[in-house]
Amino acid sequence: MTLVAWEVPNHPGWVGGLNYFVNLAKALFSLPHRQVQPVLLGEGTQLPPPLNSLPCVPYPVLSARGYGASRLLDAARRRLLHDGGMLARQLRQHDIQLLSHGQILGKRSPVPAMCWIPDFQHRHLPNFFTPEDRIARDRVQASIARNAQAVVLSSEHARSDYLRLFPHRAAPSYVLPFVAATPTEELPASEAVLPRHGINEPYFHVPNQLWAHKNHHIVCDALRVLVSRGHCPLVVSTGQTQDYRNPTFFNDLTARVRDLGLSERFRFLGLLPYAEVTTIMSNAVALINPSLFEGWSTTVEEAKSLGKHLLLSDIAVHREQAPERCTYFAPDDAEGLAAAMQEALRKHDIKTEQAEMKRAAELLPKRMQAYAHAYEAIVLQVIKNNLSQR
Repeated sequence: MTLVAWEVPNHPGWVGGLNYFVNLAKALFSLPHRQVQPVLLGEGTQLPPPLNSLPCVPYPVLSARGYGASRLLDAARRRLLHDGGMLARQLRQHDIQLLSHGQILGKRSPVPAMCWIPDFQHRHLPNFFTPEDRIARDRVQASIARNAQAVVLSSEHARSDYLRLFPHRAAPSYVLPFVAATPTEELPASEAVLPRHGINEPYFHVPNQLWAHKNHHIVCDALRVLVSRGHCPLVVSTGQTQDYRNPTFFNDLTARVRDLGLSERFRFLGLLPYAEVTTIMSNAVALINPSLFEGWSTTVEEAKSLGKHLLLSDIAVHREQAPERCTYFAPDDAEGLAAAMQEALRKHDIKTEQAEMKRAAELLPKRMQAYAHAYEAIVLQVIKNNLSQR
């Protein structure tokens, strides 16, 4: 079994990062003959299943005496010698053969690092980032391209950005599109979930986090169009409401919804347990992802795993994800989204939805296993390449 270390993000500002590793772990554990064993760097007790059951390797512990000097010396060694310092030695002592989706160790590290770049959003939408944040992201991504043994990206679109931005001596790149698992526990019944949130009519669901680039404003504009046509359907939003890059975004959005008289038509439910969110997804007429940019959309993958109809902004990554049941609209076209919503309502049929959900459930195990096999193939190739170059 090949041991691979994972550095798993676990903070409320980036739920998508944590969910990425949850889905990858579920995919790996679905394989009957698994070749890769993930090992957590650090403590895993605060992580959700199945991450909390993974074996752990502690970070290197610097002695209390001379802690500051030891830390500076280790940082200097890593910077000058590119040998991964104490962390690389710690990984090697525990027979770890690769650090996956984590920090850079260095070109001379005894353990290779395959770093993950989720996307290059700050290059496409610089107005959603501070100058300091753009500079920091540029610096980290350039360092990855220069010093990592390999880079993994979630889409061909992101890989084309990577190759364009770092055409010379960049680390080898691999594309690993993820697949979203559905909850393993029994979902709460719609009769228990929907009334709690005042949902008693057909509705659309926007499951994206409340970040500026997710483009919730176009939903407001589409609802305003539908009000003028005499029928405005219900839209519910779930997800993290705080955007560290734009701390006033949620308040500004809800103020606009209120000013347009849409408070009862566009409701924000906040961050809910995933099983409850899945019940809301499953019973919606369709999911809406109006995003201006994605690295690889979790909303799309969740919809594919549930067999749901999608109303999707027409951006390159959404086309690359190619869901079967979708209607595209230009991300700045409120009329187009309004028309798509009306058509989805007109065609919505409970029996069709149940049949599509059943078909998606039958296809999901093979999709998850294909995802896991792709990850294992990349991991083993990166390890092989590193050994041949030493």
